[in-house]
Amino acid sequence: MRTAIALLMWLALTGTVSANPQSFAPEVADGMSADAQRQEAEKHLQNEPPDLEEARQWLESAAENGSVEAMGEVGWLYEQGLGVEPDSVRALTFYEQAYEAGENDYGIRIGWMYIQGFGLDPDRALGEAWFRRVIEDRDDSQARLALASVLIADAVNNVQPDPAPEVIELLTKALEDDLPVAAHYLARLYMEGLGTVPANPERAVHFTRIGAEAGNPQMQGWMAMLHLRGDGVPRDLIEAHTWASLSAAGGDPAGEQIRRELASQLDRDSLMEARRRAFAWLNP
Repeated sequence: MRTAIALLMWLALTGTVSANPQSFAPEVADGMSADAQRQEAEKHLQNEPPDLEEARQWLESAAENGSVEAMGEVGWLYEQGLGVEPDSVRALTFYEQAYEAGENDYGIRIGWMYIQGFGLDPDRALGEAWFRRVIEDRDDSQARLALASVLIADAVNNVQPDPAPEVIELLTKALEDDLPVAAHYLARLYMEGLGTVPANPERAVHFTRIGAEAGNPQMQGWMAMLHLRGDGVPRDLIEAHTWASLSAAGGDPAGEQIRRELASQLDRDSLMEARRRAFAWLNP
């Protein structure tokens, strides 16, 4: 979802739009395409300082003429109160138009607005209904992740009936749809247990490995810890150092800590082997 703020940053970095903006006038806009109207909005956003009021008028006109990008961008202006008084109801109107035009992310955004009360009275049921709508309408696994995260909180709080089985179903499907972040949730779930689903070390290792092999630095750190402790896998300090090095290279502090600890425990040949494995993983 490309928001107006992201658009503004992009324009500032690229400077690809010539800054000769026209003031908005309905009679001028009527003779322009939606894309041309949106380009006028971008010119106003490129000004220093940005003219958010002019940009909003051009974006609204572009949205009315079918620009899906403009629908999302003007929705963001209303949600955040940029160049206009914050108006979540107006934001929702534009987000729903963008969703109906095929942009799934805006349906998910609407769900979070209701659940978290972004300028609205929180409405958990309506937010969850939006996630389920995006799943049903569009078979969207980002919406599955959003719904799973809400249901995980329910399971932690012992809400009945237990939502944990549905959480597993949602996350498994998201993982099948190549969203490796789902492996993070599944690994954590099986490490600790959730609701009526007990902890399962073998399943925890299975999903941790999926996430680690997908390149998630935190889960690479978890793999290092599992091998360091021999928790669900054979205790193997060389393998632990390998995963810790990969985790540290990805910026994970826990991986860096394990790497440092093991560097003082392993002999030179073991360290060389661990580094060789990490290099081989990075350069298959």
